[in-house]
Amino acid sequence: YSMTGYGKSVAIYEDKKICVEVRSLNGKAMDLSTRMAPQYKSREMEVRTLVTSVLERGKVDLAIWVEQGEKVDLPSINIAVMQAYANQMKNASEQTGIALPENIFEVLLRMPDVVARKEIYEVGDEEWAVVIQCLNNALAELMSVRKQEGEALSKKFCDKIMFLVF
Repeated sequence: YSMTGYGKSVAIYEDKKICVEVRSLNGKAMDLSTRMAPQYKSREMEVRTLVTSVLERGKVDLAIWVEQGEKVDLPSINIAVMQAYANQMKNASEQTGIALPENIFEVLLRMPDVVARKEIYEVGDEEWAVVIQCLNNALAELMSVRKQEGEALSKKFCDKIMFLVF
């Protein structure tokens, strides 16, 4: 096997496209660099163990990312919080004599807790199984490339040795 290779795999899970890309170059020891979607970071050690067991050594770059489908949870505006801020600003304006800003809506949208963003969700076992299968497919493709390149290098070396012998 050569040390150089590339593999990529894509899987669809619900409304997401999960992409895994792995590259390897020559290296005496395992030097694994990972870039993973935030929702998968908690399982990075499992990924590292799997990659290391398959590739053993080399300079390896691994990327796992997610492309969301059309069904994306958008941030929501908390109207009650926004109204409370608006009332406080109006009262403060009346008490201090300071005019309310012309762009009060923009100001309100920047206030804390007015726009609620969804937290990164917990990855379920079913989704994680899809990620691992996608990773295994990318690793298999990389190993196939490594094997082809290794066979080509072996042939070149054998040809050179035979040339030198005769």
